[in-house]
Amino acid sequence: MMLITNGIFRKFGIPYINLLSAMLSVCVLLQSNTANARPAVFDSPPSVEAGFTADHLTNNYAAWNSQYLSLTVPMKASGLFNLRLENVGKYDMTDQAISFAYSLPFDAGVLSVDGGYSANPGFLPKNSLGIGWNGHLPQGFGYIVGATQREYVDATTRIYRLGAEKYSGPFRFAYTALFSSIDNSRSKLAHQLQAQWISNEDNRLGLTYAFGVEPEVLGVGNISAINTRYIQLDGLYWLTKKVGVNAALWYGRAGDYYQHNGGQLGLRVLL
Repeated sequence: MMLITNGIFRKFGIPYINLLSAMLSVCVLLQSNTANARPAVFDSPPSVEAGFTADHLTNNYAAWNSQYLSLTVPMKASGLFNLRLENVGKYDMTDQAISFAYSLPFDAGVLSVDGGYSANPGFLPKNSLGIGWNGHLPQGFGYIVGATQREYVDATTRIYRLGAEKYSGPFRFAYTALFSSIDNSRSKLAHQLQAQWISNEDNRLGLTYAFGVEPEVLGVGNISAINTRYIQLDGLYWLTKKVGVNAALWYGRAGDYYQHNGGQLGLRVLL
């Protein structure tokens, strides 16, 4: 155990681990009973999803594409686990990655931990680690705190999130501020606005708009903090009680480097 702990400290840094530990301690103190207040997703059936994404870029950049396979296993009061495999093509290279996410419901909110690994990355992170807390407040309000560290071949990025959300009937609205840095440089600020509609049948329609300065991979061995803008429309529609289509369309701008238009199409099956 000591060897594993020392390895994590060397990889992610003592200040970052201290922050994650402090956030986790607060979340544990807020726990009272996990049986009554969990969101419905924790009681849903397990599912598997397969799909692809495609992007067209300006300024003579080669097109992007990816293929993914995702498994989600809800476990009621014991949480929810997701495992994802990806094959990603960018900048005339192909990277493979595996990632996971685990969420645990409490009366006071939901604790989430996620991570990822790429064996021989060109542009994806070698590894990543994140933690988040979505806390409940009265009258349908909530708050969001989180931190993520990604280690690339030649740089390390840290992103801290602080936000608020509001549930009103079938709608959710959220604002999140993102504070990011590259290799302990001065922090930059970006903003994210979200709106989502969820039907009684769990059909979903969402809109995301993000803008500000954040780390962006601009090529192999090239990561910089630049002005970005991004808008996405996404949805989930159930064709039958067990088969659904997950789709998205987006537009992004990475400073003066390029613009990209793309989309995602996936097929989700309840097991």
